[in-house]
Amino acid sequence: MPLSTRQENLRRALAPRSICFVGGAFLEPAVLAARRLGFDGAVSIVNPSRDEIAGLACLDSVDDLEEAPDIVFLAVNRQATNALLPRLEAMGAAGAVCYAAGYAEVGGDGPALERELGRKAGDLAVIGPNCYGFNNYVTGALLMATPTLGERTAKGCAFIGQSGNICINIANGRRGSPLTHVISCGNQTVLDFADYIEVLVDDPAVTSFALFMESLPDVAAFSRAAGRALEAGKPIIVLKSGVSRTGARMALSHTASLAGDDSLYQALFDRFNVIRVETPEDLVETAKVVTVTGVPHGRRLAVFTCSGGDAECVADLVEPLEIDIPPLDDGQRDEIAAFMQPFTTIANPLDYNTSNWGRRDILERIFPVALRGEVDAALLVVDTIADAELPPGATGTGAEAAMLAFRDAARRHGVPGVITSSLPDNISLAFRARLHGDGIAMAHGIRAGTLALARTCLWGERRRLGTAGPALPPAAPAGGAARILDERESKRRLAAAGIPVPRGEATTAATAAAAARRTGFPVALKALSADIAHKTEAGGVALGLGDEAQVERAARRIAAATGVDRLLVEAMVEGHVAEMIVGVTRDDAFGPVLVIGAGGTLAEVIRDSVNLLVPAAEEDVRGAIGRLKVARLLDGYRGAPRGDREALVAAVMTIARLAGAAGGSLVELDLNPLLVMPEGAGVVAADAWMRTIDNGEDHE
Repeated sequence: MPLSTRQENLRRALAPRSICFVGGAFLEPAVLAARRLGFDGAVSIVNPSRDEIAGLACLDSVDDLEEAPDIVFLAVNRQATNALLPRLEAMGAAGAVCYAAGYAEVGGDGPALERELGRKAGDLAVIGPNCYGFNNYVTGALLMATPTLGERTAKGCAFIGQSGNICINIANGRRGSPLTHVISCGNQTVLDFADYIEVLVDDPAVTSFALFMESLPDVAAFSRAAGRALEAGKPIIVLKSGVSRTGARMALSHTASLAGDDSLYQALFDRFNVIRVETPEDLVETAKVVTVTGVPHGRRLAVFTCSGGDAECVADLVEPLEIDIPPLDDGQRDEIAAFMQPFTTIANPLDYNTSNWGRRDILERIFPVALRGEVDAALLVVDTIADAELPPGATGTGAEAAMLAFRDAARRHGVPGVITSSLPDNISLAFRARLHGDGIAMAHGIRAGTLALARTCLWGERRRLGTAGPALPPAAPAGGAARILDERESKRRLAAAGIPVPRGEATTAATAAAAARRTGFPVALKALSADIAHKTEAGGVALGLGDEAQVERAARRIAAATGVDRLLVEAMVEGHVAEMIVGVTRDDAFGPVLVIGAGGTLAEVIRDSVNLLVPAAEEDVRGAIGRLKVARLLDGYRGAPRGDREALVAAVMTIARLAGAAGGSLVELDLNPLLVMPEGAGVVAADAWMRTIDNGEDHE
């Protein structure tokens, strides 16, 4: 996909050959930082009040520049920033960093000024506003307002963050995670995460992307960029802040309650194999593993420790991720046993025991045997410090023997290897540099290191299996007044789409008994009103009515409880295997969202549900159903009949197509419960509720 003019400008701006700083003397440390890192391009400074800054003569105006710079760092106020952008675009500059704050993030006149900035940017690649700038560690171009550390690198992770402070701390980090870029993207008024990924994904120096994300301005654009990164084999790792509590938004339906804001981001990340982490530490350690060690092809992990406690910690961390720690075979156990004490347990994870501590000759025999099996990656837990850091009189820690034996065994079998420590501080920086040069990532801390490798394993397996979904279309804007469809009208539309519904008819309290006789006993009787979304809680449902007298009594009771005289009588559906909920809710950013889960009156109590974004592929629907706890019922729990999973998948796909075709007109759909019958007997929509944008269709 070709880049837009603005994105082409961003490519030039992020790897500049010429830089112009516009602002005061506080920029001097930033200018000096670029020199320290060896930036050899042209640097100019515009400040009409000073003669020189950082030894460079100041120009009075950007109009005095001899040629258009690739990137301009604007460290001036909001009004001056906005005024300068058209001038920079007209002279042929590629991009601008807008350091000024006080835009949409502060209210008042800020939102109007931010909209103005967007209009005046034109095709200029505008980073920010309200940002600290960026560093390019490949070329040495440092444009951070606050001086940062870091060294030149040939390859690494591109870090992009909405928090300026997080960006500075990442740039100043001591974790040894190779970085090609640190980009403070600020308010993302003109450029967002998708633009940076689209521009950098083809850069051979960039191995991965690490994002500190507060929000996504354009979900569809991000989905396209994420798909390109996945195709290129470059993981996206995301720390998403501002996580909402699921169901925090008040909604009429179970569906909207189950589809909380954060669950939509998770559905997006799942769709495009985005690695999600919880802390900045996880972010940089995972990026380190990807860059230094590389991506394994699967989830089978071999683990080496010299402590049963470390082994237990690793096992506890990877089990929720369903990482496979395959057992050693008999031959492996026998070979390893020859070098172990009689009282030791020989298994995976392998505790090679303190009797072998520091015995490289022994470990060089043990480790290759353990890696000879069907494993995709290996982890060694060992705590060490450099000899220079030892107390006076102490000699060697013995850790070097384990690390070098592990390195050699991993190389011998072509298994990606990671070394981590029990505590983040317990590693030697000298050993880390040595091992990184050998392609073995050294992570800080057992939690961060273990999870970094485990999540990278999962990413590699999913990419190998090709599990990504299609890019999302732009969310269709809703227009017009929304109205609620009652159960009868909702089911009529579902039946027209191919979803089976019970036979029945609309009636009144006075005629309900006759309608029930025509329908055939036993029947269900329900209040028929668009104003009652949860009829059971309102006293608007009676089930299993076996004769006319029972129907008459139930009709009077429902009318009295709900104040509704219009009723729906339907044939009872009996013998179902499971109750499911299948729903659609619409989000302004994500578009239609499909919710699949355990249904019935306890849907929100059990909260056994999965969200999928539309369009959804059939394999995604099958996978989502398989992840539900209620899937055990569908498989025939404790001798019960199996549910008709094929019919369930077909019904969900019908709903997904209905949601996609409706665009913005389908606001909400709540099919709960969808009764799954025994295998071969199909499914039936026992209850349904819709909210749509009125399009002039006929209504009952």
